[in-house]
Amino acid sequence: MEQEIAFLINERSGQGESKHLAEVARNELRGLRIQSTLPKSALDLSEACRNLSPQEFRAAVVFGGDGTLNYALRGLLENDIPLYPYPSGTANDLATENGITGSPSQMERLFFSDSVREVRVLQVNGIPFSTISGIGIGSRVCDEFNRMRSRYRWIQTLPKRFNCEIYSLLATRTIFRNWGKGHLVRLISDEVNEVVHTSILMVCNQSTLAGNLRVAPGQSPDQETFTVMYQRNPCGSGTLKSLAKMKLGKIDPSFHSFKTKRLRIESLNGDALQAFGDGEILTSMPTLDFQIHPKRLKVFSEC
Repeated sequence: MEQEIAFLINERSGQGESKHLAEVARNELRGLRIQSTLPKSALDLSEACRNLSPQEFRAAVVFGGDGTLNYALRGLLENDIPLYPYPSGTANDLATENGITGSPSQMERLFFSDSVREVRVLQVNGIPFSTISGIGIGSRVCDEFNRMRSRYRWIQTLPKRFNCEIYSLLATRTIFRNWGKGHLVRLISDEVNEVVHTSILMVCNQSTLAGNLRVAPGQSPDQETFTVMYQRNPCGSGTLKSLAKMKLGKIDPSFHSFKTKRLRIESLNGDALQAFGDGEILTSMPTLDFQIHPKRLKVFSEC
């Protein structure tokens, strides 16, 4: 029996165009057997991906942004079906990392040439993610942006480049709101054991965050280690300066970094540490354990 292509569509992702984009792609891919599914929730998406049979499906095309893909990969890690991350969300970092454009001609070419890359996935407290995670400013911005999208429909209609600028504006506002504040934590890994009062810490599986921020130059999910970047100071003028430089493609010397295979972050005052990842809030606990996920994700790629 000829294998099918699974289209899994998040209608509310990004600019809310996923359903239309899926219809356009389906009309142009007339030579392929396609089965479309519109999951009702993120958990339904995970379950739908988990239930795809490798004998029946040769690929899973997931229409959405990094948050949508985060729930999709939770299912796909269990059945080895390759993912085509159709970029219809806000930043689409996973798609960008793999050179995915969303054009039907690219889809067809990659499907028939089996251009699949096995990429490393990370996890925090057992929850997988594929791109960038962390605590501090990034987590607060992620949380606020997602709340704004769910409350104000007009935000979903903005062009993607404006959404990326909204991230920058929210980051600036968040820094002023939390001036002088940060997380007092202990960082524990094979490379580092120190106490820091930090306003921003990122765990990087690839180099780019939010579409255009080069946070960890040279980092890719093909390597044996991931990059940890952090500052040793609470929110303030240094935080503003370093993020402004990052926006220009430069890494400020105030950022400290190291590569590792595992990292534990312990709150020293008992507060829960909110960790974001793939554009979503993944967990909130006083202790966060980051490590390499035991399984790899198969992704169609131009790399």
